[in-house]
Amino acid sequence: TNMSSCALSAIVSPTLLKRSNLHATKRSGRRTRGITRAGTKMGSSNDPQIFPDVGGVSAALADLTMRAAQKAIEERGSFAVAVAGGSLINLLCGLKDKQEVDWSNWHVFWVDERCVPHGDPDSNFGGAVKALLGEVPIPAAQLYAIDESLCPTNAGAAKACAEEYDARLKSLSREVLPVSDAGLPVFDLLLLGFGPDGHMCSLFPDHALLSVTEPWILPISDSPKPPPERITFSLPVVNAAKLKCFTAVGEGKAEMAAIIIEKSSSNGDSFIPASLVKGDIVWLMDEAGASKL
Repeated sequence: TNMSSCALSAIVSPTLLKRSNLHATKRSGRRTRGITRAGTKMGSSNDPQIFPDVGGVSAALADLTMRAAQKAIEERGSFAVAVAGGSLINLLCGLKDKQEVDWSNWHVFWVDERCVPHGDPDSNFGGAVKALLGEVPIPAAQLYAIDESLCPTNAGAAKACAEEYDARLKSLSREVLPVSDAGLPVFDLLLLGFGPDGHMCSLFPDHALLSVTEPWILPISDSPKPPPERITFSLPVVNAAKLKCFTAVGEGKAEMAAIIIEKSSSNGDSFIPASLVKGDIVWLMDEAGASKL
């Protein structure tokens, strides 16, 4: 599977959204490296699932996402999934041709977003529309992008964008986005990425935001990666999700993936934010991405 072939060349636009109208064989030589098992009802665990190549990871990710969606829709009539930016969305392109997906009941959110207009190359939302969401019939109102009118420029935009996104999520019905007894949103699935420094969402190593528990959506104005102003899920929101999935594809991800998995088996490390993710976690890796385990 060529990941780049899944990306469309269409320009991001509302009209593109309006036009939007696995069962793969798992060759998962599952390797256990002292990772604690935490099985879920869906049969996932914290053990890495390792596939020969990126095609196997993509098929497994599509399968996992479809099963999470089916389960949520059966239980309450909707599926709340939040995704990261970057290359991860390209791995989901296998879903485009699945006839059995009930897209009408999907609600898609972003675990973090750069405070830029949707058409900007840095927009996680725009990238997801080009790679997948512009080709599947999820109603446009169920794609929860940041309000681009609040960020015509990046400077000074994070606070207003975060406040608006936080309020919008809190206004949703509990059928769309359940809330725990602790007052946290309970997403059905988070599809998470991680950086070479171990950051996830826009929670960076040893950053003050790692210890902030309220509100759900946090502004960051000093991201070490450009653009500096962003919004991000808080760490408690990440950990409240039913299921979290990380993918590691290619040698470039191998060393940090191994560090995250090792540190998360204890109490995590604030210098490696992805190691602070707790609960039911699935790791999907190709042989190269798992080469440092």
